[in-house]
Parts: sequence; C-alpha cells; structure tokens
Amino acid sequence: MKPFRFLPKAIRVLLVANAAVFGIAFLLGSVLGLHLNLPGAGYGNIRDYIVYFGAFFPTSPLEAWRYVTYMFVHVDFWHFVFNMLMLWMFGDEVAEWMGAKHFTSMYMFCGVFAAFFSFVLCILGLTNNPIIGALGALMGIFVAYYKFFPERRILLFFFFPMKIKYAMWVMVALDILMAPSGDGVAHFAHLGGVVAGFVYMAFYQGGFDRLLGNLRRPHVQKESRRAEGPEVLEGEVFYVDEQKRMNEILDKVNREGVQSLTESERQFLLKAGDKLRRRRGGM
Repeated sequence: MKPFRFLPKAIRVLLVANAAVFGIAFLLGSVLGLHLNLPGAGYGNIRDYIVYFGAFFPTSPLEAWRYVTYMFVHVDFWHFVFNMLMLWMFGDEVAEWMGAKHFTSMYMFCGVFAAFFSFVLCILGLTNNPIIGALGALMGIFVAYYKFFPERRILLFFFFPMKIKYAMWVMVALDILMAPSGDGVAHFAHLGGVVAGFVYMAFYQGGFDRLLGNLRRPHVQKESRRAEGPEVLEGEVFYVDEQKRMNEILDKVNREGVQSLTESERQFLLKAGDKLRRRRGGM
C-alpha cells in the first residue's frame, strides 16, 4: 500500500470524505453520545441521524440524494476499516490505470447502480433492507481490477492466497449464497455493484466511442496523429523543453489513465526515465 500522500487525488478525496462522516458518527454519536432534537425526526443520537438521513431505503426510491449519500455512511468500525482498505489497495492502481475522470465516474456509477439494483429487487419482494457503506461501489472497482490484472494474487479476506480472476467469482458466489440469509449485509447491493462494474468496463474498453459515433472519431484520429508526432518542418524546434513535454504526458495519464498514451508518448517516458537514472548514477 502506498503512503497516503502518494495516492491519486480521487482516492484521497474519497478516503477523507468517508473518514469525515465516520468520525462524526463515531466520535460525536458513539463516544460523546451527542443527541439532537430535529423537527419531524424527533430526539436521537447523532449517529442514528446520519444513518436515518444518509442511508438508502429501497422502499423510498424517490429520495434521490440517498443514491449517493449511503456510500459515505459507515457506523461500524470494522465495516469502515475493511471498505477503506479495499479502496486504498485496489482503487490506487485502478485510478492510475483509468485516470481520475474514468475512475470517479465508474465509482459513482457503480454505487448509484447498486442502490437502484436493490430497489428493483425490492419491487420483486427479495429485499427491503436499508443500505449503507461503500462496498457496492467498491465491488465495481474490484471488477476493473479483475479486468486489468487477472493474474495478480491477493489474500482473499486477508487469509486465502488466490488469483484475482478466481477471487472475483468467489466473492460473487458468497454474495449470492448469503443474500437470502437475513444477516443484515447488503448482498444484493454488492451484486449490483458487480453488474455495474462489468457494464462500465464493457463501455470503457471500446464502447464509449461507438456510442458517440462518427462525430467523435475524426477528432480522436486527429488527436492521435498529433500525439504520435506531427511532421517537423525544416528549422522548426519540436519540444525543446523536455520537462514541459513530460508534464503534458503526466497530466494526460492523470486525466485519462496509462492506457490513453500513444506509443510515442510511452517511448518518451521510457527514454526520459533512462536519462534520469543515468544522471542519478553519475552523481
């Protein structure tokens, strides 16, 4: 795991937001026992209010804010720690690979879809339990990790060494088996996050351009040709400032992910890295 300060900004923002909500619920509600008396809601512990106003209730699908707020509500210490560790460990590389824009879009899409999935199953009479926690969104991120690094080994549940391509389906199978158990865990939301993860990745790996059609493609082709390197005219100086070129490429990686780089950009980074190593070796 990387130190916090080296994580992608999207991961740091999510970790801080979740920690802030948990800190308020845990410290003010559980430790200090702060109570409030709000009109229409009555007298209660601040932790209970956070759950009451922030959780997603499948029986109240029109309260739109809940599709987002429930992802940031954790009131149990181990629930919070497990989810944030999962975000830290798996979200880090996925965010670097996809870029901040796609990572954030996927995270929010999977979280919202997980809640909607629970609402649909509520209509079918399979669940009506309130949902809190980030695991619906995180299961979608885990799908992206599975797609990018299927041969990686992890310690499933911190004990069982297993490749991602198998661990993914073990987790899905456990959620399916445990869904009817009534254990209070939002297994259907987890499954909704998995479905959303596969949907987003299907579009990410080639579907977005097809949706936008031919209007986008000429623009993409022009950008690609420019990135591969325009023809240099006689007397023209092309990228004299290597540091500026490096910054542009790194900004592109941060926005769009490693996969967005052209071959010439990859080669430039490799050569720049070799130069840097030679300079350090000569010092």
